[in-house]
Amino acid sequence: MFADVSDETLTRLAGVATEADFPAGHVLIEYDTPAAGLYLILEGRVAIHATTAQLERGPGDVVGERALAIGGNRGGRVSAITDVRCLSIAREHVEEDLAEQLLSQYPEPS
Repeated sequence: MFADVSDETLTRLAGVATEADFPAGHVLIEYDTPAAGLYLILEGRVAIHATTAQLERGPGDVVGERALAIGGNRGGRVSAITDVRCLSIAREHVEEDLAEQLLSQYPEPS
């Protein structure tokens, strides 16, 4: 996922990322709330409930990057299917070019 990201950016992100644990059923991202950051899933599975699709993501996947790149409020809800461990990176630490790069790896759900 971060293959094209510079070592400098990866080091900076690693320094600002915080580890978070969520129990099964917890809502990580709520629909129509301001985009505050993104999550890199380390363990567990999450469900993405968007208006156009229902998706699942797991270890190595990022959720929440779309609203960061586009701006505005969240377009879907993300909830933990299982217990989840992830890294959280706040919006102020995600540069616009990185958000766009992450967004390009996830086409619009169909």
